[in-house]
Amino acid sequence: MDRQTLDMEGARQGEVSAASMQVGDDTIAIARIATMTVEKHEFFPWDTPANRKTQSIYATTCVGALFFGLAGLAWGVVRSGQPDSGMANLIGVALMALGLGLGVRAAMIALKLKKKEPYYRLLIGTSDGRQIPLVDNNRDVLSKIRDVLRHKMDTGDASVTGDFDLNLDIVNLRLPKGDTSAPATPPQIRDDDSQLGLLPVT
Repeated sequence: MDRQTLDMEGARQGEVSAASMQVGDDTIAIARIATMTVEKHEFFPWDTPANRKTQSIYATTCVGALFFGLAGLAWGVVRSGQPDSGMANLIGVALMALGLGLGVRAAMIALKLKKKEPYYRLLIGTSDGRQIPLVDNNRDVLSKIRDVLRHKMDTGDASVTGDFDLNLDIVNLRLPKGDTSAPATPPQIRDDDSQLGLLPVT
């Protein structure tokens, strides 16, 4: 079965330099970041056109096999005692078994299609109106990236650089030890688990 990945929901790799952040084809000046929001979302990883088509084929074939299986068994009953009744019963049983197997498979795929998985999105908004999403199923990883960007916004620290690859769970970004800097102008940083209110920066 096909499976959608988080790459389809947003970026997964990036690099933070002295004064900017590179995410795919987007270059974001740290000084142009206006808002950062960590949001929780859900998606259906197995709900793809190919899987829906496969499920439909299984379901349709199941109905057909059950119909002809019942017809075969009925023919066997009607022709009881005739030479062809045994063959009709055998074919009917085989088709019924096939139909039931396909029905179970169709039901399993249908359940997969409805299965939801949570993920988190760090949505970075810039002063020129762009919104760049970073996505992962680990909230702490995105929060770490957010905190590094917030530190650079608050202090203008050009020494904090690095990169990240969320596909491999690698984040090569570190805040300076003992960082206690306070921002002169706090940026708007929202977190949906706090009812998307403005968080105080300490």
